[in-house]
Amino acid sequence: MARRMTWAVIGFALGAVANAQPQIAETKPEDFIYVAATAQDRVGRVMTPVFVNGVGPFAFVVDTGASSSVIAPRIARRLSLEVDSAQPKLLRGITGSELVPTVSVSRITAGGITLENSRLPVVEPRVFADADGIFGADAFGRGCLVVSFERAKVAILGKPCPRVDDNWEKVRARLQFGGLVVADARVGNTRAVAIIDTGAERSLGNPALLAALRERKKVSLQPNLTQVYSATSQVVFGDLLLTPSVRMGGVSIGKFDVVYGDFEVFKIWDVTDRPAIVLGIDVLGQMDAMMIDYTRSEILILPRGATSGVTMKRRGIPTRLPRN
Repeated sequence: MARRMTWAVIGFALGAVANAQPQIAETKPEDFIYVAATAQDRVGRVMTPVFVNGVGPFAFVVDTGASSSVIAPRIARRLSLEVDSAQPKLLRGITGSELVPTVSVSRITAGGITLENSRLPVVEPRVFADADGIFGADAFGRGCLVVSFERAKVAILGKPCPRVDDNWEKVRARLQFGGLVVADARVGNTRAVAIIDTGAERSLGNPALLAALRERKKVSLQPNLTQVYSATSQVVFGDLLLTPSVRMGGVSIGKFDVVYGDFEVFKIWDVTDRPAIVLGIDVLGQMDAMMIDYTRSEILILPRGATSGVTMKRRGIPTRLPRN
């Protein structure tokens, strides 16, 4: 019998693997979830308590750069899920691609989202903070993802994002490449395609962006060779360089380090011939809060220090993300 094969993009980009293991206090699927910070500058991983087939909670990374949710082998074993190599998925990561086995899962629940009757790739958790899995765009890409870095809270809603006040900046976005959130940006004075990736610890740039910045003499000519990991087994090297500020809409974030390289994922996304950047948590975490509205194709950004709280005016959900 021929093997049936599908594929998924998992967008992790790491200069170093995070070691912090988050602890989850709440145990109900509908509860608010949170950001697990690994440093004082709030660079960390967005985590959620996830229930698999009614069992949990398990700590999953909320990854806007992943088209498919995945599960760690230890969780499959704990739930007695049969790992099936006859129905593999082609896992396409930052650094390369590989076939991985899958498991059949009846129900996954996190926040206000439920994913039913799914076949999930089984992936070793070595590069995603030793979490129990990844919650990808296949799960939450039909509603609203709310991340408050300032409050260290997250909400996943199965409906459009709440109304916000004038402190928030709205950025038009596009959903491409299996549910990735893409927006127009400027890196320095260079126009670029920006991919929003909450699963990436460090931001990535493609060779076209590096060439444009070097032409304008906006980056150093002295690269710092850095290893880049992804959910696949390949490890490649990139050039770590201080990069000009990035602007999306009316929000600008100051200079930051970017790893540049001819990574496989840029070929998958067909952005090799134009400047492109993957914005990871090292950049996204500079904001007070961010919302991604998948129903309206919109990113809402609360710049750092814009207000003392995240106000939500929509009926039926809390008016403010609570403090820890």
